Amino acid sequence: MNPLRWYLVSTSAVLVPGGIQMVLYPWLIAVYLNESAERVGIAQMAGMLPGLVLTLVGGVVGDRVDQIRILRNAHLLAAVPALSLALVIGSETISYGLILGYAIVGGIIGSIAQPARDALLSRVAGEDIQRTVTMVIGLQFGIQIIGFGFGGLADRLGPVPLLTVQAVLMALGAAAVTRMQLPARRLRRSEGRALRQIADGVRYTLSSPRIRPAVALYFAVGLFFAGTFMVWLPLMVRDFYHGSAWGISLAFASNMAGTVVTTSFLVWRGGIRRQGRALILSSFLSCLVLLVVSRGLPYPLFFTAIFFWGICGGVSMTMSRTIVQEASPPEYLARIMSVFSLGLMGGMPLGSLMMGYLIGAWGPLNAALVPVGGVALTTLAITLRSDLWRQMPGPVPVESESS
Repeated sequence: MNPLRWYLVSTSAVLVPGGIQMVLYPWLIAVYLNESAERVGIAQMAGMLPGLVLTLVGGVVGDRVDQIRILRNAHLLAAVPALSLALVIGSETISYGLILGYAIVGGIIGSIAQPARDALLSRVAGEDIQRTVTMVIGLQFGIQIIGFGFGGLADRLGPVPLLTVQAVLMALGAAAVTRMQLPARRLRRSEGRALRQIADGVRYTLSSPRIRPAVALYFAVGLFFAGTFMVWLPLMVRDFYHGSAWGISLAFASNMAGTVVTTSFLVWRGGIRRQGRALILSSFLSCLVLLVVSRGLPYPLFFTAIFFWGICGGVSMTMSRTIVQEASPPEYLARIMSVFSLGLMGGMPLGSLMMGYLIGAWGPLNAALVPVGGVALTTLAITLRSDLWRQMPGPVPVESESS
């Protein structure tokens, strides 16, 4: 089995538990503990805060330490918080604070591992990066839907069996990581302190006319849409449609199914040449779809609209990641990808907290207007102030410091 296939197997061993987590975690807070919208937002923020603090550190580690070793250890460590929470719930000593601790520990592990996983993708991708990135994103989201299906059984099975499945799959993923046979690469161990390495990665990202607008738009998506996805969707199901775990899982799965359809089409088509233009248009269309959803659709049409939101998100995610991957030199790749990930992770905690309080104050329908306006205005500003609309594939030289 070639390295790309083992990469997909190991990533699936993260994404199925991740899909379970995306349903189970808000279900534990919103339904199992019946916490307020504000407390749901705080809980989602807590799980994302490690990414805000540690993602850039993870980029340095990914450039200086063997990436396969990072992922193997991360898989094994990620099983620990899930098993620990299962034991706590089984002993009937669960509390809001313990669930937050579980999410924070998992976030720390993921923050260190994700830049290494992103950088490893370029090593297993071959020459056609856009096609491989598109295929991997599509398969990843398709696999994650399986996790949503498991998570939707929380009302019937309870959380302990689902947490156990998470832990077992995470641990099994370590075996797949060790099977990846890749040529040795030169590790960057002796080029200064970690802070200087982080600064170099940030400086390159901000000085690249191709990478900078993609990262800026990704930050806006994290701030406005990721919080909407993680907080607004579960609360919309609970408070407006009076649903529970299965409704939450179906909402997440509908969005991911749209992303799978998009990425499958892009693989069949062979990619998109005007990547920046596709990124801009998909952002505006995402705003339009969410605006329609915020008007209070019938329950079946709600899931249909969330599916179309996922279609737009699939284009946006694929194009932004492809732009950054293609424009990044190998020696900076993990650090640049960590800045790219931070663009999303940096906005997610603030966005989750914001959405929790907005929903508590205005209700889920009116609260959705804030992310719609935020992403629309940011996309318009980036379109007017950069050449993202005209960008074509290929690396772009870094701007000189005097420019």
